[in-house]
Amino acid sequence: MSTASSDERRNAASAAARQGVEKLSEEVEKIQMEIKTLSAKMSQIAGESLNRAQEGVMEGVHEAGEAVKRNPYSAVAIAVGLGLVLGALVRR
Repeated sequence: MSTASSDERRNAASAAARQGVEKLSEEVEKIQMEIKTLSAKMSQIAGESLNRAQEGVMEGVHEAGEAVKRNPYSAVAIAVGLGLVLGALVRR
């Protein structure tokens, strides 16, 4: 009889372990799906942010070009001034 009850306990423990493993496996699958969803969303947000940044840079470049066309002498003076300052800093 003790053999039968120990077999029953072993079988019950084995069944409980299988059930636990199955539940854990389901939870892992849910987490993996959530990670995939979050990853896709993060990728989309990063792409949108990159596009906005590129548009901002292009707009700034366009505005700088227009400012140079409107005030060419000022642009040359600013470039010369920056060149002198950077040259002085590099020499130190």
